[in-house]
Amino acid sequence: MRIGSTNRRLGAARLAASAVVLGLAAGGCSLIVSGDVPEFQCLPGTASACPTGMTCGPNARCVVDEGGIDPTEAGDEDAPLEDVRDAGKEADAGPLPNGSKCRVDNECKSRLCGSGSILTAAITASSGPICTSTCCRSEDCAPSFVCFNGGTGGGYCVPASLAQRMPPASGGKGGGTTCSSNTECRSGLCTGSPKRCLDTCCTDGQCGSGSVCRIKAVGAPGPNHDTWVCAAVETGATGASGAACTNAPAECKSDTCIGSICVPSCSGHASCVALTPFVNGHCRYGTSGADLIKYCQKSTPPGLANGASCANDSDCQYDYCDGELKKCLNVCATDADCTSNETCRPSTGTPRLRCVPKP
Repeated sequence: MRIGSTNRRLGAARLAASAVVLGLAAGGCSLIVSGDVPEFQCLPGTASACPTGMTCGPNARCVVDEGGIDPTEAGDEDAPLEDVRDAGKEADAGPLPNGSKCRVDNECKSRLCGSGSILTAAITASSGPICTSTCCRSEDCAPSFVCFNGGTGGGYCVPASLAQRMPPASGGKGGGTTCSSNTECRSGLCTGSPKRCLDTCCTDGQCGSGSVCRIKAVGAPGPNHDTWVCAAVETGATGASGAACTNAPAECKSDTCIGSICVPSCSGHASCVALTPFVNGHCRYGTSGADLIKYCQKSTPPGLANGASCANDSDCQYDYCDGELKKCLNVCATDADCTSNETCRPSTGTPRLRCVPKP
């Protein structure tokens, strides 16, 4: 399979952020202040006579504590004013699990509300935004969920039903394993000749014997997106990772030739330096046709260190300048690619996964 030039940038329309989630994130509101809270008579020194977040003042009236009302009592502070009460009611039931409808990140246990900009319209058209979490393969997700990569820069756990798949109720064969039917595979996909379980991946080590992590067009659900999946090597492809190629993807086992070198997939910086040909390299973003992918670059030229302010990817040592924070950051696939104080989350706008401080 041939892929498009990695130098082409994605169209703005394709990567436009979802109006549902981003609109909510952009719309601000004020927390409830003392003037919004009804007055209660009380006995000074008897705090229990007042609502949560208030104490009994010397004038026998309930007043707001010095710290004010807990934001969680008022609902999500980023939600529009008319949604604050609803958000507060939902918070009473606890964090929402993956697959639940959501409006803002903080409603989800995973702290990630997936809109169409990261899950694509194929997943969210019927459900709207849903709580999700990052993944490399379906085994990273809960039973009845699969790892879906719609070419937006990473994989996300989504209900198998929304991906139009029927994996086993529990367990199932991993990516690259031989199979005879979709229901045998953890991903809910069995395809090819000979048939193998087709699942997303971040590195070769996540694939079964006889398969590699390579670029392949996947349309489950459609339309097709170029993503890294565990699959058998194409006939005639002999170039291992790091081998020279003539910019013809079909020469490489990974089906990806960039800069005259066969390049492998990656999840983060560490997954590249663990490979001998890329020990001095790093993980970066590129494109396959109109889809975002991550791959290992063989060398790391001088540039700004992570955390430094930047304007363009080329400013940064690891070729990633975050469009939202305007800082050089590490790219990632899951939290495992980040430090213990960081989490792997998509940037707004072009939703590239990167390591950011935990909230």
